[in-house]
Amino acid sequence: MGVPGRANHLPAKKGPANLSKLILEFFKPAIILSPEALLFTFKDENHSSIDTEYWSADKHLVPRSPGTWLFFTGFQIQVRHLFLSHSATDILCFCHYSPAWLKQSESIAFATLGLVVSTDQIHYLKSLFLNAKVHTVFDDGIIGRVTDCKIALWMKGKDAEFKLTGDCMLVLYNKKRFSIPLEEFSLSRFEKTVSLRSGIRTHKPKEGFNSYHDFFVCSE
Repeated sequence: MGVPGRANHLPAKKGPANLSKLILEFFKPAIILSPEALLFTFKDENHSSIDTEYWSADKHLVPRSPGTWLFFTGFQIQVRHLFLSHSATDILCFCHYSPAWLKQSESIAFATLGLVVSTDQIHYLKSLFLNAKVHTVFDDGIIGRVTDCKIALWMKGKDAEFKLTGDCMLVLYNKKRFSIPLEEFSLSRFEKTVSLRSGIRTHKPKEGFNSYHDFFVCSE
């Protein structure tokens, strides 16, 4: 099976082998280990394998998939925290820097949605984890921030249109127009502007990096 999607070629040589042993051991049931890479299988709602994410020291391929890569160790009803991301690689890199979350192993779940997130994916996950608070681990760029907002809306059964206009983000929501300066655009600012409260917590990498993967491979 191929691995369609965007290829990120980074000059740094850090890769899966540089992850902490704790992370690799925790996620071991949900990853495929090859000599040079980690493979993450995306499945549809019938649990059939449909796409694959690939991560090695010099290449990262993320599929555009209707399926999800999903991992949790407890029962669905036990899950209190659901982490969402474009890539499983970002999830592992996030956990590398925030390993304390793994101490709550039976109450956490991780889902990767691929390059383009859909309402069907979110509705499926919402139906699985009825008691979970949603956390997002998307990129810190415009696409990641819009995705944060889209998920907040979809979880509420709502939607909005986002248009980039110069140095502002134009939001068409509930038959109204809102304009937010790009430098201030975030889920928090969006919710305050349109009077929405989702309870979603966003996680972004430090030091100006776009993703936790970038932060991981470029950090000492």
